[in-house]
Amino acid sequence: MLRDRLARRRIFTFTVLVALSAGLMAADSTAPVQELRNGVRFAMAPIQDALGDGTRSVTSVLEAISEVDTLRRENDELVAEVDQLTDQLDVMESLRAENDKLNKLLGTQSTLVDKDNVKTVAAGVSARQYTQFERKLTIDRGLESKVRDGAPVLSVGGALLGRVIDVGEGWADVMLISDPEFVVAGLDRPTGATGNVIGRLSSPLAMTEVKRTDQVREKDLVVTLGARIGAGFRSVYPKGIPIGRVIEVIEDPGSVLKTALIVPTADLEHVEHVLVMTNFRAPRESGSDDGPAE
Repeated sequence: MLRDRLARRRIFTFTVLVALSAGLMAADSTAPVQELRNGVRFAMAPIQDALGDGTRSVTSVLEAISEVDTLRRENDELVAEVDQLTDQLDVMESLRAENDKLNKLLGTQSTLVDKDNVKTVAAGVSARQYTQFERKLTIDRGLESKVRDGAPVLSVGGALLGRVIDVGEGWADVMLISDPEFVVAGLDRPTGATGNVIGRLSSPLAMTEVKRTDQVREKDLVVTLGARIGAGFRSVYPKGIPIGRVIEVIEDPGSVLKTALIVPTADLEHVEHVLVMTNFRAPRESGSDDGPAE
């Protein structure tokens, strides 16, 4: 009996649902329902528009964020390109400066006294030995370039820088004119006074053994004497190479000699390139049987 009652309820419920569905389908096409639907649609339109605007706003924000990221990447790429171009410009400027220095060395070659009989080779400075006891440097040319021991060394501009004291394949050591062991015979060009120019490390050079009666004035240019000094000995330096200018003359009332202090013409502290004389020989004097320069 219970089963029959449940079966009748299910049949009744199903019948009611079918009837309601048929009624709604029939009423859906009626004017009142259509007006109700239009009213609901009209009432919901602002909400739909607002939701649409919100969606578009969110989309715009996302697009803006994406555009900012793109611009940031492009900016980073541009910064990297600018840095690369700056590095290239620095290299080009360095090469230009290097070329200018080499051109100055070539210009120095063309202004040397007796340039037709003097051969030179340009070299770069590879090491420095600037201590409280010595002033020496190493250059990157040697025996393969006909650099020999004792060869005069010039700076850019043609001023006396020093002389070669040791040489090998691909290198040579140079004693600067500021080294305490360096000595060269000097000539005061305006007055003709002579003396021995010696190095004094960081202090001015000193032209010693100048006769007290010889005139030596401040700002006078001192050059290499380049003369025959004694029997069998000639200067290894050509005549007339600039050494420096007089800045002070020291006289001792009790001495027949005086000393002139000289500032070197060559920039000894920042030298990067040099010019080495490879075949200089002092000219023979008439009737002299002097041998090769020492």
